[in-house]
Amino acid sequence: MGGSNENGDYGITVFKPGTPKSAKTRGIFFFIVFCVIILVQAFYWVFANKVLPIVLGMPFGMFFIVLFIAIEFVALVILYFLESSEDSEGGSI
Repeated sequence: MGGSNENGDYGITVFKPGTPKSAKTRGIFFFIVFCVIILVQAFYWVFANKVLPIVLGMPFGMFFIVLFIAIEFVALVILYFLESSEDSEGGSI
């Protein structure tokens, strides 16, 4: 069948077979961190519903959004370098 794996059962495969436990833990950690960042950013109006103070020439609400976009970017760059260094150590596929 097209939708089944070797065992014959159905489901979603999150990690490739043979993925080390440290890589799985790191992947789950980054997933949770990104979920928290997105949830905090979605409810920014609770934390940053102010025009004053002006930070870097922007109202505080806009600064809050730009700050969280920058945090997401830095986290993705860190994850990219961790994944690329792991791929180079693992050999060819």
